[in-house]
Amino acid sequence: MSRFFFLGRFNGENGENGENGENGENGENGEATRFGSPLSGRAMLTSRDGVIGAWVPPSSVPDHYKADETAMALWSPRVRRRIVESELLAGISYDDSGQNAVALEWRDRNGPRNMLVHMIRPRKKDFAGTGGPGPREAGQLDYVFNYAALRPDRSAEITMEVRNSLPFLGAVAGLHPSRHRWTLELVEAAFNATVVIHMRLKHALACRRPAEYSPQIQPMIQTPGHGSLPSGHATEAFISAFLIHALMRAAQLIPATSTPETPDPILTQLMRHAERIAINRTVAGVHFPVDSVAGMVLAQTLSEYYIARFSGHGKVWARTFDGVGFHGDFDHRKVLKREYPKAAEPGVPAGPCISRSDNTVPVGKSDLLRYVWQAAVTEWREPTAAFIQSSYPSGDA
Repeated sequence: MSRFFFLGRFNGENGENGENGENGENGENGEATRFGSPLSGRAMLTSRDGVIGAWVPPSSVPDHYKADETAMALWSPRVRRRIVESELLAGISYDDSGQNAVALEWRDRNGPRNMLVHMIRPRKKDFAGTGGPGPREAGQLDYVFNYAALRPDRSAEITMEVRNSLPFLGAVAGLHPSRHRWTLELVEAAFNATVVIHMRLKHALACRRPAEYSPQIQPMIQTPGHGSLPSGHATEAFISAFLIHALMRAAQLIPATSTPETPDPILTQLMRHAERIAINRTVAGVHFPVDSVAGMVLAQTLSEYYIARFSGHGKVWARTFDGVGFHGDFDHRKVLKREYPKAAEPGVPAGPCISRSDNTVPVGKSDLLRYVWQAAVTEWREPTAAFIQSSYPSGDA
């Protein structure tokens, strides 16, 4: 089940979206719950037998649905999300041929491959510090141990965020499952596509979790069964924050001048919540601060890529995260400003841990994604409109 199910919209309270049923996991038959108990099937059968009469062939046959993006309004939310996820992942590939590194790439149907993100994993000493005789050099593990002091204060947040993080961001923007149906579908679809991507990157980098370095970490929640870097929670939280902000800006609810580097009050709060969600994973003992730094770097580029694919607007920059010689704590403002220099030590080339390409990556829009984006922008721009209808305005957003 998605960690971003939001209130009653995606948590299985109405059965219409097919995500719940009784166990909340299979998502294939939830629509049938509107008919009630398993006895409903028998009732429908006997009722039909009692009223249909003799077979009468139809006098007219309807045309096919129009096979373009407008058909998106006809499908169930679950199906739309699957279509959006497929479209976002189309053209995505990975190059993990380099040692201790992986590149996330994208190519248009007939175009060349373009790098989106390049990640180089930190060394063992960057994670665990140095031991043995002589002065000890602190590593990321020291931060994890010290952050554990916050567990009593943050245990409720941490437990909730294991499966459900979006309400923290939704409280800032006023997200509501009835008013923002398309927005929630869009965000969850982007979230699901992001899970596929960051899991593949985690596999390529294969970084150990904190508890594997020291028996004193003792996480307060179950350590996940996959690699540590990049942090999935950090990636997902910041992508959701960036997408919500972009939709509100497209609807002209916040200034066009609001950017991550020069945020308005809403984006400021979204960033703070996303940062807290990421840090809570370190408090819980399952992530290092560097995992969140890498996750936010990934989120920056993926959100730019998603917005360009959805809207046809915006610029996409390729980014590199080089974890060799990384030191320090996670601070989203430092990530935005790329202010993480490498440790000054022999064998570590001087330079930043985070860099951005000089030229933008060409990314084309998708008509299918554009339709969903416009529907989501419309519900922010016209909150009293009927949100589920057969077509949506085709104007620019």
